[in-house]
Amino acid sequence: MNDWHRIFTQNVLVPPHPQRARQPVKESTAFQCVLKWLDGPIIRQGVLEVLSEVECHLRVSFFDVTYRHFFGRTWKTTVKPTKRPPSRIVFNEPLYFHTSLNHPHIVAVVEVVAEGKKRDGTLQTSSCGFGILRIFSNQPNSPTSASQDKRLRLYHGTPRALLHPLLQDPAEQNKHMTLIENCSLQYTLKPHPALEPAFHLLPENLLVSGLQQIPGLLPAHGESGDALRKPRLQKPIMGHLDDLFFTLYPSLEKFEEELLELHVQDHFQEGCGPLDGGGLEILERRLRVGVHNGLGFVQRPQVVVLVPEMDVALTRSASFSRKVVSSSKTSSGSQALVLRSRLRLPEMVGHPAFAVIFQLEYVFNSPAGVDGNAASVTSLSNLACMHMVRWAVWNPLLEAGSGRVTLPLQGGIQPNPSHCLVYKVPSASMSSEEVKQVESGTVRFQFSLGSEEHLDAPAEPVSGPKAERQPARKPPMSPSSLPAPAPRGLAAPQDSPVGPGLSISQLAASPRSPTQHCVARPTSQLPHGSRASPTQAQEFPLEGGISHLEADLSQTCLVPETSIAEQLQELPFTPLHAPIVAGTQTRSSAGQPSRASMVLLQSSGFPEILDANKQPAEAINPTDPVTFNPQKEESDCLQSNEMVLQFLAFSRVAQDCRGTSWPKTVYFTFQFYRFPPATTPRLQLVQLDEAGQPGSGALTHILVPVSRDGTFDAGSPGFQLRYMVGPGFLKPGERRCFAHYLAVQTLQIDVWDGDSLLLIGSAAVQMKHLLRQGRPAVQASHELEVVATEYEQDTMVVSGDVLGFGRVKPIGVHSVVKGRLHLTLANVGHLCEQKVRGCSTLPPSRSRVISNDGASRFSGGSLLTSGSSRRKHVVQAQKLADVDSELAAMLLTHARQGTGPRDVGRESDATRRRKLERMKSVRLQEAGGELGRRGTSVLAQQSVRTQHLRDLQVIAAYRERTKAESITSLLSLAITTEHTLHATLGVAEFFEFVLKNPHNTQHTVTVEIDNPELSVIVDSQEWRDFKGAAGLHTPVEEDMFHLRGSLAPQLYLRPHETAHIPFKFQSFSAGQLAMVQVLFRASGGKPIAVLCLTVELQPHVVDQVFRFYHPELSFLKKAIRLPPWHTLPGAPVGMLGEDPPVHVRCSDPNVICETQNVGPGEPRDVFLKVASGPSPEIKDFFVIIYSDRWLATPTQTWQVYLHSLQRVDVSCVAGQLTRLSLVLRGTQTVRKVRAFTSHPQELKTDPKGVFVLPPHGVQDLHVGVRPLRAGSRFIHLNLVDVDSHQLVASWLVCLSCRQPLISKAFEITLAVGEGKGVNKRITYTNPYPSRRTFHLHSDHPELLRFREDSFQVAGGETHTIGLQFAPSQRVGEEEILIYINDHEDKNEEAFCVKVIYQ
Repeated sequence: MNDWHRIFTQNVLVPPHPQRARQPVKESTAFQCVLKWLDGPIIRQGVLEVLSEVECHLRVSFFDVTYRHFFGRTWKTTVKPTKRPPSRIVFNEPLYFHTSLNHPHIVAVVEVVAEGKKRDGTLQTSSCGFGILRIFSNQPNSPTSASQDKRLRLYHGTPRALLHPLLQDPAEQNKHMTLIENCSLQYTLKPHPALEPAFHLLPENLLVSGLQQIPGLLPAHGESGDALRKPRLQKPIMGHLDDLFFTLYPSLEKFEEELLELHVQDHFQEGCGPLDGGGLEILERRLRVGVHNGLGFVQRPQVVVLVPEMDVALTRSASFSRKVVSSSKTSSGSQALVLRSRLRLPEMVGHPAFAVIFQLEYVFNSPAGVDGNAASVTSLSNLACMHMVRWAVWNPLLEAGSGRVTLPLQGGIQPNPSHCLVYKVPSASMSSEEVKQVESGTVRFQFSLGSEEHLDAPAEPVSGPKAERQPARKPPMSPSSLPAPAPRGLAAPQDSPVGPGLSISQLAASPRSPTQHCVARPTSQLPHGSRASPTQAQEFPLEGGISHLEADLSQTCLVPETSIAEQLQELPFTPLHAPIVAGTQTRSSAGQPSRASMVLLQSSGFPEILDANKQPAEAINPTDPVTFNPQKEESDCLQSNEMVLQFLAFSRVAQDCRGTSWPKTVYFTFQFYRFPPATTPRLQLVQLDEAGQPGSGALTHILVPVSRDGTFDAGSPGFQLRYMVGPGFLKPGERRCFAHYLAVQTLQIDVWDGDSLLLIGSAAVQMKHLLRQGRPAVQASHELEVVATEYEQDTMVVSGDVLGFGRVKPIGVHSVVKGRLHLTLANVGHLCEQKVRGCSTLPPSRSRVISNDGASRFSGGSLLTSGSSRRKHVVQAQKLADVDSELAAMLLTHARQGTGPRDVGRESDATRRRKLERMKSVRLQEAGGELGRRGTSVLAQQSVRTQHLRDLQVIAAYRERTKAESITSLLSLAITTEHTLHATLGVAEFFEFVLKNPHNTQHTVTVEIDNPELSVIVDSQEWRDFKGAAGLHTPVEEDMFHLRGSLAPQLYLRPHETAHIPFKFQSFSAGQLAMVQVLFRASGGKPIAVLCLTVELQPHVVDQVFRFYHPELSFLKKAIRLPPWHTLPGAPVGMLGEDPPVHVRCSDPNVICETQNVGPGEPRDVFLKVASGPSPEIKDFFVIIYSDRWLATPTQTWQVYLHSLQRVDVSCVAGQLTRLSLVLRGTQTVRKVRAFTSHPQELKTDPKGVFVLPPHGVQDLHVGVRPLRAGSRFIHLNLVDVDSHQLVASWLVCLSCRQPLISKAFEITLAVGEGKGVNKRITYTNPYPSRRTFHLHSDHPELLRFREDSFQVAGGETHTIGLQFAPSQRVGEEEILIYINDHEDKNEEAFCVKVIYQ
């Protein structure tokens, strides 16, 4: 047995309880525990009398009190002899471990064991007692404060007593625990950060002694032998594996056939029902390769994809194909699994216990379920399973530089590094030792150590379990057969995907991108006189940059043979916009408030949310999954929903800088469903007396309404908004749309400073927990992170960092968690006050097929009434002036001329004036005899008759003119079909209209549509795809329409023939209601059918919100990077190695929005170009992204806000004060105003507080800018009316700051966690001959403070500057700049202090 097998078998760990694995992962913490000595008569007298040569040792194990579970591995100290009478037993043995289970219930159990010889000479061990060593306590600073010596009390019995259910925590206070008197164990326990560099060599929860040799660590200096006190790592060696072949017995085809059959049998025997063997298929063959030191994997194993040898032979180049053929001959004709790339092992170490582990895994996938039906999307993950079939271990000898290795594969029930079940091995009862080595399979590869060169020539093969090696000999090769070596650090084009934790789609082999085809092209094919650029002459790395900034985005790399004269050829070019990664800056995390926060919220007196029966609403955990059943939601008897939004508290976070200002008042803006956008009143932030320091989840401030006089209301705290969503608000059939809105939508909430009117940040909360699902009322309390996002100027951005596979660090984008919003959402059900007929049934708009059968009868009606009275067969006579506003206006022309223009155009006012004039004439007629004005009465009567005769003539002419149009309009109701369509922004609503030719002759029907958002689907493939998505089984016709360019489409109908006309409605505008009319005209121009669509737009899902602040009257140009497609919810599954097509649309036609097609695997960006308006205009629009061919359903929907502000450019030096003035222009009234800034530490204003802005006056606002750090960024400056809280003016200060010249540099090392910080001193000499005053500033005021902010020093003399460094809780480095400015605040000198926290 070699060193690796010995260490591996001796260090098998018991994993923690499975419930611990489901908890959030924390950072692992290292500890050092020194067990010093044991005091007292721990060994019983009876043991001493029975045994001879009694010795003693300690055993330590991890124990989980919550789940009563021992885990890890029991560690033993060295055996120490005992004396009579028993006295102190000294151990002084250090114990090291690291764990991420930071919980008070994770303890270490120390057991005292005595061992001795019985009278017959056999060895016997006896437990003498045990103690419970608390690693973590309930104190926040523990165990950093527990570095002094402590005494561990010991109890009678064995640690197995902790498994008894009667021993509840704390076990030390349990009545069943008996303390051993006068016995204790002296120990120390403290954190050991020096062990962190060796975490990769030590598995978590493994107890090791400092005297134990750890593979990968150098021996300790001196005589102590404690190698873990200050661990020193061995130097790693780069290893390479090439030409890797897996051969399985008896052949690959038979092996996989038997594997599938046994998998089907196991599935049936486990009671899962029969599984179709033909449907079960092998999706992938994976290989995990990692370096193992006997204790654990040094790094996460690499994951690559193996392919059959024949598949590689068909796709590889000629040189590699020859290599495959040669290897095939050596495998006796059996096809092997090969790796198409080179494996790099940078973590190899020259130690006998270091080994390379190969693990062969198969991924199975069945396209059908148990019942043979197609699997749903939700059950797709259950159909894919992965099994390990073989594994192998290789101990390399570093003395041999290179060679070929042949290893036998292992399987079956023997232990393996992954601690999982492995596929069985063939029965070897009748086989010889030589056959046993190969009948489980072999792996062959070529290795090289410490070299980047690719070994192309095969070395002599070496077989056997120990895999002895011979140096590789490279035969002579012709220059033409030499493959081009890959550049250092770059992956070859045919490399298999490599990386930890890859999904199935990521592990598929990616085809070459167009850029890589260009690289492989000979230089002789380049245009004459041109040279290959650096980007064409080399391949792009998988890491180390943003590839889209340099990649060739053209569709093809072929150079045209002929070029058109006098026309420049466009070169492949990508605009250099800094990409913003979607999904990384405005998405806030949400969770349930902590129990401590809930205690404070309950004691603050917030109003309780009650249901209709005055009972408290059912509380739901927002982290629990939600099962949405639409039928259950529709069948609820409580059809009215009262939506309650309760804003409770807004807390500060610990990572917020100490110098930043905290708002006094806040307000919130959001929009719920199709209600108008809501803006809450200003709410005061009142600090709680019992609140602790700001921390993760600590509640610090509650929200209280502000009264009119500016003081906060003494009533109940918090603020509530209620929305009643019932049959009176919802339209028929809209209830299902509202339930779907709650299930999938995220409510975006913006948090604003109530005084400065500056945006604090944004939060997002899912509303799926508001689905009552038959319950009377539900409520969910959320704790939302309020995230602020800042964008730097594009001019300073040139590159980015790659964080991992498919993830790119956003350039110039900084996201900061500003606070945590405590919010309660509730849904209270109510009974309908009035019965609404059909409120719970599906509306006709959900029907995909619209028929005009109901429009074949004429029910009569009035020519001047709407179609609402079509059901009545009796029509009541009405006055023409009462039913036609146009006619009423013509009859009252003389009256409108005398009444003034203010009532013009209002039909109700015109009717009222006409009645008043008639009443006035009647009264004049009655009062004519009494006042003696009979002559006037006669003239008035003649005037009225004349007017009536004129009105009758007007009515007669009007009736003659509108008679034909009215009759035609009324008769068209017989062929008109009305339909209501519930559409969503960007979603293509598909439906079919059943058109029937009512005549006995054939017709060529023209389809005329008066709205461009509705169109006829003329492509049969598009029609077929939409029908498949909608589940329609109506027939599809090829070449159904006759297209005439931009004219309306036509189709041919035979006599009495019926045809299905496919339509698609898709709107990109955010309106609420649209009326669309479709007219089907026959050959003679007469309509044979009319379709009237009422389109009601429903609220849509917003996946991302972007808010940009940009200078006015300029263009905003941004590139937003799409996340990897496999991470998007609802993203379609494309072919392996192939990205779906990307299309983008915008709701604003004045916004240029586009994306470009790039090569496979390249990141995709959406480019925006928006013209900003005058300040303070706010422009908002939606960007909709599709990943399907027909733009049917959006994959992502973004909402973009663009704030146009006045621009002020400032060029300055970091740490130096730059002054400028802004012109303020007064309004029509006197205003009390105040200036607010987003960075109060860097920008100061004068006047500082509230000042008066006179009406129509001009006043200067003096601004002083002192940037703390170099770079380009934006600072917002608002001028706010403090009385009305209105925004008077707003500026965008664009800083372009350069760093001053550093004259001196210092370095200091500080210990992490020092409570009061460290005081240091530096000296400064006045270079001037006269006495001067100097001011001190720092770019990190939260880390460095000065003893005095300014000082005076005589000419030529030296002054001592006192520095106070604040403590840090994290290990790392930080460069702090000290600015020394003169009396005018101009920079004299700048010092750099490098602080190392360790």
